[in-house]
Amino acid sequence: MKPVTAYPSGIILFLFALLQRSHGQCKEAAKKSEMNLSVKYDLPNFITETPIQNVVLYKHHVYIGAVNKIYVLNETLQNISVYKTGPILESPGCAPCEDCKDKANLSNSVWKDNVNMALLLETYYDDQLISCGSVSGGVCHRHIIPPDNPADIESEVHCMYSPQVDGEADNCPDCVVSTLGTKVLVTEKDRFVNFFVGNTVTSAFQPPHVLHSISVRRLKETQDGFEFLTDQSYIDILPQFRDSYPIKYVHAFEHDHFVYFLTVQRESLDSQTFHTRIIRFCTLDSEMRSYMEMPLECIFTEKRRKRSIRKEVFNILQAAYVSKPGAALAHEMGLGLNDDILYGVFAQSKPDSSEPTNRSAVCAVSVRTINEFFNKIVDKQNMKCLQHFYGKDSKYCLNRAFSRNASYCRAQDDEYRLEVTTPLQRVDLFMGQFNNILLTSISVFTKGNLTIANLGTSEGRFMQINFFPYMLKSISDCILDFTRHFLHTVLLDSISSCPKRHFP
Repeated sequence: MKPVTAYPSGIILFLFALLQRSHGQCKEAAKKSEMNLSVKYDLPNFITETPIQNVVLYKHHVYIGAVNKIYVLNETLQNISVYKTGPILESPGCAPCEDCKDKANLSNSVWKDNVNMALLLETYYDDQLISCGSVSGGVCHRHIIPPDNPADIESEVHCMYSPQVDGEADNCPDCVVSTLGTKVLVTEKDRFVNFFVGNTVTSAFQPPHVLHSISVRRLKETQDGFEFLTDQSYIDILPQFRDSYPIKYVHAFEHDHFVYFLTVQRESLDSQTFHTRIIRFCTLDSEMRSYMEMPLECIFTEKRRKRSIRKEVFNILQAAYVSKPGAALAHEMGLGLNDDILYGVFAQSKPDSSEPTNRSAVCAVSVRTINEFFNKIVDKQNMKCLQHFYGKDSKYCLNRAFSRNASYCRAQDDEYRLEVTTPLQRVDLFMGQFNNILLTSISVFTKGNLTIANLGTSEGRFMQINFFPYMLKSISDCILDFTRHFLHTVLLDSISSCPKRHFP
């Protein structure tokens, strides 16, 4: 699997530009066949020296995790602070966070760039920014944010690593992220802060300490590192499958008493075809016994002559977002205004590959529907064991009857992880309109009764679309060009005053 996507240097960041300056008037859109993709807008911007990896907003400040640096911008996208995170000198005899400058001349010492793999905000103990990098075994640092100066992330910085005692050298709860790709979700329950982590791992990637495929760890009350809740608080892909069965963790979120991860992985150990899955387990399940996987398909169907139907599956999730619907979309989907909806942008992949093509679709499903589907399928016994975790000949995979009530989180001694074999299918909301575009990002917000999607493309373009009724807001003149580089997550909650036009 390729390393986590990095963006070429010189990326333009536009987050608050549209948030605050969406006052321009757009001309009436031309017909779809005449849409003008050459229109450009001159917006306030910030250009980084290195690729951008992560973005966090806090108290009118923008924190940007990049390579070797964390930038802090104000509301007008002016750079007001820079914290240097690398390069870092690494040496076999040097522990994470230890000053190794005295070993700089050793033949086995090397300076490495520190790629920001996770940038997180934690406010339960302190208002602090937690950054995890690609060096030093994937450990993290916490930056205390002063209440009167949110731009200062340098005055108080702590390394989140504690050496392990003898006999536990390979078990490193402070080694959090993988250089191949990581998704981290932070939750607070019952006065504890938990980190749920999904890591891409391969046999070729061998850090000094073991990195787990998916895990839950707790932030120590001393805040100097992490601890696993039990010695079973993680799941690992078996070593023999790590190269042939890579898992990419795309998105993570929490809803009620469940944690969800969205992944891209092969359909089975014997398949070359990739697809998207939803992973779900209970937030308070310290050993993830309630762990379940289920395929998620975004499809487009088209009726043809003689009543035949063409079906296309957009199998690779590119980005996702969870938010509540506006009144019009909620009514159309039979939901309430307080229901949470998972929105996703999907692409068709190249054959037997996870590399996307320029064919995209947008699908949505309520979290309530996801849970109902899990429960219904489990009742029908459409399940099998997770062979990439257990192996085909495991006792869990041979002649076992599955017994589980998936609607609640009360753990049972005989429960074990399983895979739902029936996919949850949803139809492309825009009916094949993005058949020549690779969508790479999505965020969703409401304005009045409307539900508006912010969509970004691989070519650096930005579109705002009303989900229902389907309206593309002035597609000729309200498409924004950002020098062919676009952030994975579009952090916008405003809507420009472009006239609306229904597609025929």
